[in-house]
Amino acid sequence: MEREKIFQELKNILKDTVTVEEEEITMESDLVNDLNLDSLDLVDLALSVEQVFGFEFNDEQLQQIKTVKDVLDIIESNLYTK
Repeated sequence: MEREKIFQELKNILKDTVTVEEEEITMESDLVNDLNLDSLDLVDLALSVEQVFGFEFNDEQLQQIKTVKDVLDIIESNLYTK
């Protein structure tokens, strides 16, 4: 799956997780400071990503997530190591 398609799917997941306009979601968007995700939203995001893309985050990956790009990079690394 190409990066732009993964990014679009991630934006769809984010729009379902929190009230945010698609235009507000960029690679550099900070999940907490820019998109206003709280700790429960972050859990929902992780669970949705795991379900859609078919992998589970490990603890280290979850601790690394700060921006949309961080999530995208983890998705890609998991998709391509299957």
